[in-house]
Amino acid sequence: MEKPLYLYNARLIDGSGDSVPAQPAALLVEGNRIKHAAPQSELPCPEGAVRVDLEGKTLMPGLIDCHDHLANLEGTMVQRAATPPTLAVFKAAEAFKKTLLAGFTSIRDASGVDQGMKMAVEQGLIPGPRLKISVVILCQFGGHNDHTEPAGIDSTFPWLQTIPSGICDGPDECRKKVREVIRAGADWVKIATTGGVGTPIGGPLVRQFSPEEVQMIVDTAHAAGKPVMSHAYGGEGVKICLDAGVDSIEHGAALSDDLIEQMVRQGTWLVPTFTVLRRIVALGRREPSPLPPYMLPKALKLLEYQAESFQKALRAGVKMAMGTDLGSFGHGQNAGELAYLVEAGMTPMQAIVTATQMGAKCMGLGDRVGVLREDMLADLLVVDGDPLEDVSILQDANRLRLVMKDGQIYKDTLGLPAFAEEIQA
Repeated sequence: MEKPLYLYNARLIDGSGDSVPAQPAALLVEGNRIKHAAPQSELPCPEGAVRVDLEGKTLMPGLIDCHDHLANLEGTMVQRAATPPTLAVFKAAEAFKKTLLAGFTSIRDASGVDQGMKMAVEQGLIPGPRLKISVVILCQFGGHNDHTEPAGIDSTFPWLQTIPSGICDGPDECRKKVREVIRAGADWVKIATTGGVGTPIGGPLVRQFSPEEVQMIVDTAHAAGKPVMSHAYGGEGVKICLDAGVDSIEHGAALSDDLIEQMVRQGTWLVPTFTVLRRIVALGRREPSPLPPYMLPKALKLLEYQAESFQKALRAGVKMAMGTDLGSFGHGQNAGELAYLVEAGMTPMQAIVTATQMGAKCMGLGDRVGVLREDMLADLLVVDGDPLEDVSILQDANRLRLVMKDGQIYKDTLGLPAFAEEIQA
């Protein structure tokens, strides 16, 4: 916005986890940054600012999902096979927009988004969240990201030429593959060290990659200044990650006490991703035919493990960031994860901090976004009601009255004067 924006009379959840001030708060945005955030009585409206009364509304940071797949297409294998790669890029752009308008201003994409899509957002060609990308998942031959079907075809389609294969075996191949994905634009190197719900060979607790391969991947990535995230549900597949110094464990639904203790000691992040398991179970029960028969039993068993594992990790103080692994299960519906976090044992405030300040720190953006403080980038939301009373209201598009990223307004139902020039669905 050209003029300063003065938001006042608000309930302020600043993302830090501090208690909400009893008196109304005010926040001043100038350019793309937060100029001040303070009790309203201490922050008068400057002359010439656009003044907006937020009585009954909550002002909070933009939400952050640390595990999504924004370029994954919804639909069956047959529908995806009929989609040209260029059309897939346009569909990804639509998913970017849906996700941003749902209040998610930053996303760590866990494979599928390429460097060109990220650049299109950065250059303002398409609306979307701030992105950190991994490009592709590195896996062993026959591993979690090897989608060679029994018929002999690779079902990873449509496939963009800018995304390399992630399959590698042996330390030397793994070292070269890390360098290849970094060359392709990866901010994070993503690996798979266990199977998954959708893996036909080996289950979610079966180790993939050798300790030597994982150590080579981590050493090569860290030497290039890139952190490593690993798809790993539990067992030895998590252990080899922790021993090698992986930065973030994705899913982690079956963590032993020893693994949790090691994560705390090493400061390893956990991104739990309840949403993907819930969506698979719901789909399998409603319409099982699109799913391979092995998926529903695996997902049900992991949900049993996850309930206990998550609570142990929470009590132990494992660093957590919110992630959904939502992808093709419904772009723009990411906020449902906060309700699952609360159901699993977090307070609403803990869940919101996990999806704001902690998500920003996990992504390496903690000095720029995640909290509403002076000099931070203006990523913020205005919500009707109080998400500390009911965190599920963050899923309601009608309650999301303002979405701002980097000082630009993308959604406004408050009637700001400058909104005519902005973008909305």
